[in-house]
Amino acid sequence: MGGDTSGREPTVLAFSPAGRLLVLLGPALAGVVLAVLAPILARWLVDVHFPVLGVVWRVVASVDTWWKVAVQAAILAVLGALASVEILRRSTRVTVGAGEVRLETGDRVVALTRPQIDFVFMDGSFLVILDRESRQLFHGEPQADSGPLERTFTEYGYPWSDEDPFTGLYQPWVPETGLLPVAVEAVLSARAVALRKKAAREAAELRDSLEKLGYAVRDDGGRQLWRPLVRS
Repeated sequence: MGGDTSGREPTVLAFSPAGRLLVLLGPALAGVVLAVLAPILARWLVDVHFPVLGVVWRVVASVDTWWKVAVQAAILAVLGALASVEILRRSTRVTVGAGEVRLETGDRVVALTRPQIDFVFMDGSFLVILDRESRQLFHGEPQADSGPLERTFTEYGYPWSDEDPFTGLYQPWVPETGLLPVAVEAVLSARAVALRKKAAREAAELRDSLEKLGYAVRDDGGRQLWRPLVRS
């Protein structure tokens, strides 16, 4: 744990200037490069009679004048710009202070006081914060890398873990095994439908419903893993 940080200014963990520039311009530039290079590659594949997706390559190869390439580049650049907006909307700016952690994701702001936080760790590319009853207070994609996050949370005295401390308690959900109460089975079934529909907000709301019933859930590919809540 870190030393006395009571008088220290909060530390903001966000995209670096280079990282923000990459997010803002990278997808659009990649779209432009793809628009220029794809027809060249497609024409070569048509010439060598590449056996897979022949119709697709012939369509792409038909972009053979400068104005067609320009139109295609403009379309892909716009799509890239929209992807940049989505990345910024979904990523989280983290501000760590001695008494509070502030998490800003688009227009949504979550403020957590130090006594609320009992566990902080990375789950893949996601930052996870749990309370003393192992309920999820936050789960999101931070703008900063895991190294600076771990270092900063530790310096301010927050309980950082190298992994989910409750990993060993999770079990794969198998419908109607009798291991879970009927109400929990119903919520997990509804959440499975939401996940198949890629309804992220609905899945998050159902996660909250499970916690009210005394259970936590995490996703592993297409599977749901559950565990009982544990008081630390």
